[in-house]
Amino acid sequence: MRLPLSFSFVLLGTMAITPSQAQNDCIDRCFNTFSPMQSGSAELRNECVSQCKGPSVTYGAIAYGPKTTANGYSYSKSNMADAVHTAMANCQQHGGDCKIVVTFSSGCAAVAAVESKGAYSAGQGNSRAQSQSKAMSACTSAHGSGCQIEAWTCTGN
Repeated sequence: MRLPLSFSFVLLGTMAITPSQAQNDCIDRCFNTFSPMQSGSAELRNECVSQCKGPSVTYGAIAYGPKTTANGYSYSKSNMADAVHTAMANCQQHGGDCKIVVTFSSGCAAVAAVESKGAYSAGQGNSRAQSQSKAMSACTSAHGSGCQIEAWTCTGN
């Protein structure tokens, strides 16, 4: 039974599709475009998997302690919880006032601070330079002169 197109959109709008479901749907659609007379189904499936593989998302975080100026970071973690845990653990080795100041995915982040004021700002971007520039601009706008980059990291994708 085929549902009317408008009814299909209503149903799809109410269901959450996970990334793995979307990838499986893509593979099924791709595989179904091949003729049943073609041999080598394993090769065809591998080709479809390759075509449908979405970009992997990785996560990072920076922890910073404004009084001790301790910092710790993480990059290219498979989930945000691991990114936060790693950044905090790395920071806490150097100071007891650490807190997560920026989290991000598939990009870069930086923290700029005026150490004498215990003030800081974070920035995110697609590159090291962009994230550092945004952190410095935010820091200068909020805290005046004396800002310096304290930490930066990129996820690798």
